[in-house]
Amino acid sequence: MTTGTGSDWAGLPKPALHMESLSEARLRHARQLGAVGINVQGAAMGTCGTLEALEQPVTPDPTPELTAMRRTVEAQGLEVLAVQVPAQMTHGVLTGGERRDREIEHLCAVIRGAGKAGIPAVFYNLTPWRSLPVWWWGTPGVPERRPGDVRHGSGPGRYYRAVGRGGAVLLTHETRRVAEDEARSPAAILAPYGEMDAETLWARVRYLYERIVPVAEAVGVNVGTHPNDPPEPRYRGVEQILHTPAGLQRLIDLVPSRRSGLLLCIGTLHEMGTGPEDTMAALEAFLGQGKVYGTHFRNPRGTARNGYYQEDFLDEGDLDMLAVMRLLHRYGYSGGVDPDHAQGIEGDEGGREAWAWQLGYIRALVGAVRSETR
Repeated sequence: MTTGTGSDWAGLPKPALHMESLSEARLRHARQLGAVGINVQGAAMGTCGTLEALEQPVTPDPTPELTAMRRTVEAQGLEVLAVQVPAQMTHGVLTGGERRDREIEHLCAVIRGAGKAGIPAVFYNLTPWRSLPVWWWGTPGVPERRPGDVRHGSGPGRYYRAVGRGGAVLLTHETRRVAEDEARSPAAILAPYGEMDAETLWARVRYLYERIVPVAEAVGVNVGTHPNDPPEPRYRGVEQILHTPAGLQRLIDLVPSRRSGLLLCIGTLHEMGTGPEDTMAALEAFLGQGKVYGTHFRNPRGTARNGYYQEDFLDEGDLDMLAVMRLLHRYGYSGGVDPDHAQGIEGDEGGREAWAWQLGYIRALVGAVRSETR
């Protein structure tokens, strides 16, 4: 397997990292680990990736700062595969807030700037509760942990627990505990935006898509979002609309365009179904339409529909990840393959060892698939 970028990886899935800091040291570290591409997130995009940008009446053309950012990444031998705005940047869109139209105008500006800067994809959040200003674990009054819970996860029923091999700490999700935690949480904490039914949310997303998809089409930039994670039918007061493959397909079809697709988390896709067969069929359906613009590459054990899952090591979950990589390659997918949800390894500070292990595993899978097709 070659170590370069560009033509060395043409037509291949690209080992990638999502990064919120682009210091020279961080980029060197990513390159040394074997990353080929970067999904640049939040403030690392420049001022257009900050919530402070929304406080201005209009968004200045972000092309210069996005171009400068791309050159910074490329100077370290890496490729910018996508940019991703903060989850809170669509709060008004998703909750019907007064900031809605300003958020849409800003996102349109980012998409136009990405097109001019040569960045192929822009991702954003369409899960209402993820748009809140404070994450669940930092919210006062959330239910207390129980014995065996190392720390809170991103919402009710989600806890980090030492259930992995050798006592590795993994993110777990248990539907029974979701119900228990939600029952123990005041409404002001659980769903401060109020109860939200599916059709209201679909109407809000349609309003967004009718405005951003034509812009994406005009400038040649792919746009998409991550599925609801966790993929529960109802979560934190919201009837979720992207918790099934059918919901993801409805999103793609909402405003038909070759530029409207998905940041597809393979782990979340698996958690939606009943087993690997469901996952592989859904993945192939989206790849066959050319609607996968980025991937989060993880391998859970269990599913939400079966009541429990844990975000396990890539070689410990339910899926055959070599078969997943073969499918990506068969359909000509050449976007990012990002490790996601680092496992808690003994003595590993900041998940650096976990990210390195996952990225090495991904590179090995790409190498195996490449050798099979030579």
